[in-house]
Amino acid sequence: MVNLSAESGYKLPPENITKIFDTPSIPSVYFIPFEEIGLETTYQKHQTLEQLSDPSEKLAGKDFSKKLNAPMDMFPRNYIKILNLKNEVIDIELPDKIKIRNYRTSYDLKKIAITHETDDGIKLIIADMSSGRSKEINGIKINDILGDTGIIWLNDNKTLLVISIPEGRGEAPEKHMVPDSPIIDETSGKISTVRTYQNLLKDKYDEKLFDYYFPSQLMLVNTEKGTSKKIGKPAIYNNIDISPDNKYLQIEKIEKPYSYDVPYYYFPKNIEIIDLKGKLIHTLYKRPLQDQIPIGGTYIGPRRFHWQPLKDASLIYVEALDEGDPKIKADFRDKVMRLSAPFSGKPEEIFKTENRYSGISWSEEEDELIYYEYDRDKLWRKGWLFVIGEQTAELVYDLSIHDNYNDPGNIVKRKTRRGNRVFVKKNNNIYLINNKGATAEGNFPYLAKYNFKTKKKDILFRCREGFHETVSGFIGKEFNKIAIRSENNETPPNYFIVDLKNGKRERITNYKNPYPEITGLKKELITYTRKDSVPLSAELYLPPNQKKGVRLPLIISAYPEEYTDRSTAGQIDSSPNKFISFWGASIKYLALQGYAVLARASIPIVGNPETVNETFIEQTVNSVEAAIDYLDEREIIDPKRVGISGHSYGAFMVANILAHSDICAAGVAKSGAYNRTLTPFGFQSERRTLWQAKDFYTKVSPFMNAEKITQPILLIHGEEDPNSGTYPLQSKRFYQALKGNGATAKLVILPYEGHGYRAKKSNLHVLAEMIDWFDKYVKNRN
Repeated sequence: MVNLSAESGYKLPPENITKIFDTPSIPSVYFIPFEEIGLETTYQKHQTLEQLSDPSEKLAGKDFSKKLNAPMDMFPRNYIKILNLKNEVIDIELPDKIKIRNYRTSYDLKKIAITHETDDGIKLIIADMSSGRSKEINGIKINDILGDTGIIWLNDNKTLLVISIPEGRGEAPEKHMVPDSPIIDETSGKISTVRTYQNLLKDKYDEKLFDYYFPSQLMLVNTEKGTSKKIGKPAIYNNIDISPDNKYLQIEKIEKPYSYDVPYYYFPKNIEIIDLKGKLIHTLYKRPLQDQIPIGGTYIGPRRFHWQPLKDASLIYVEALDEGDPKIKADFRDKVMRLSAPFSGKPEEIFKTENRYSGISWSEEEDELIYYEYDRDKLWRKGWLFVIGEQTAELVYDLSIHDNYNDPGNIVKRKTRRGNRVFVKKNNNIYLINNKGATAEGNFPYLAKYNFKTKKKDILFRCREGFHETVSGFIGKEFNKIAIRSENNETPPNYFIVDLKNGKRERITNYKNPYPEITGLKKELITYTRKDSVPLSAELYLPPNQKKGVRLPLIISAYPEEYTDRSTAGQIDSSPNKFISFWGASIKYLALQGYAVLARASIPIVGNPETVNETFIEQTVNSVEAAIDYLDEREIIDPKRVGISGHSYGAFMVANILAHSDICAAGVAKSGAYNRTLTPFGFQSERRTLWQAKDFYTKVSPFMNAEKITQPILLIHGEEDPNSGTYPLQSKRFYQALKGNGATAKLVILPYEGHGYRAKKSNLHVLAEMIDWFDKYVKNRN
């Protein structure tokens, strides 16, 4: 049974769980590519309710702390250590109990800029990477309200471009008790199929608050002298990107009129190029309000701006050729353009894409690149090797977005001396890091070398059997050493340098098992088959002292995903050899309470993307039933004592399982959406609106089928969930429907929590509620 915290009313799970929960997280190390330097940090594992209860505002789709002028959704880092791989560790001198939000190293790796939370906003510290000595830059407060770190190094390695709170902005406007006007919205013939966003602007007062909190002043800060100068006037900057030669800024400024129907990133924008004195050089595009984007579509007009890495100042952008509408037939969906300094000429078309453009990887050879496109109808992606000026491109990637087995991985990149990322080529070889390395036996990450001319692929390193080892990157300039992160079921992640010539390993870290008391917890990657022959997989966790022949109660945790074909739907994307770690209210904790736990159980929904969800219920029920049958045949579980749990779309799954089957004895649904008429313009991957598929929306809405739910269901929701579609009203109304039909149900609303749960007390309470619920209605079921 759970304990009750006397001072607050929050529940606590059993002591063995709270002990593990309170264990500090294992540090992580980021290795700077092609250097011999790593940065070790660790995170504040959980936030406190006191942190979450700081006064906040919710405006234009953002929920942010008024004190910080920034979102509170980050888990601050506690420290930074420089691991010089020549056997030297340098501690950065930082204030006690510092809460680090972000850091950026200068391109010469001599300095590190650190932003951190204080009671007076987000401040800036500059540290020397060779000595660890640091100093705070006075007079600067970072405006990180849009979560873009707020700091950019310039090429001279001493100047920072800082996004700061405007000096002397005064106090926030006060709200008048008597409104200035009614709230009015009007439409006539305009089709606007936007999702059901939360925390939007509501009235004129909200507009005033938006104009107070969101504007920033761009500053150039000399980190050696501590001096600064302004760039232009304050504005609401949605994006800032500095040209490689550091002469220009490409900026996106949010303009009026604002909207009460969509978040800030759909507001009107002026997209401009300015110099570092703030002078307007060129207006690229005046983008109107974007509240008519088709479902699955994109913006009309120029979008996706970035600088070409090896040019001084050449801007790349994309423009739709199909009005941004995927349902319009077109030979080409997008064109990619280039406009170079002094930006007075006509933009040149570089290439067109048959399907929707999805990105570029630039080579370290100036005009060479790989561009990517996405086929929405097939859920397919392609990559093309291309040299600007040539007539043809070479197809180098061609696979389903779900094809883990044939995914080539990520192309290895390095930073130029100007800080721009380009992919590395050596003797026509590129290098690929595949830290998934999916196979039918589980994930085995690898590093490969691929030759564009010969099409030959050589594996340079692969994870060992019995381990899970990911590649952090090359160490040094010679392509002969890499850093890896190695772990197995009983050994926590640690970092090693691997010599690719002889395979020798040099240990970098020696982190100990933070919870040796659970070493006996058993983990197995299992595979089984659904009745329609689709192969399935999951991670099975069993209690440390499980006795053979004793059938256990089972808890299944899952999240449905859509596929177009069975071959990719059945692929395994898991490793049996990862260290068993715990975060938040992990379902894995229940294995310590005598349950068999089936985590990451695959629930593939297979079909045509336009209508795939028509069989959502059948495929979901059949997937869960297949898992139960498999474990029953192995005599591991008692099929009459099965519970199911899910979060978000997984919660939607839980409620549908209980409404349309009797295969589970009880369920726990967290932060879900249960009435699809409240998400009328699509949800998840659903492309049809409510009015195009009324029967379907009703059929898959657990709210509409509440009278069918006879098994106990526990609903948990964050009080301030901002996620599109899963606002707290969904759980509240669903609970009322269940109550009105005589169901056994419980509703838990977590104060200050969003879509995911961040506070320590909240997560411990969720664990206690789950254990109590499943003990009562599954484990001890009559």
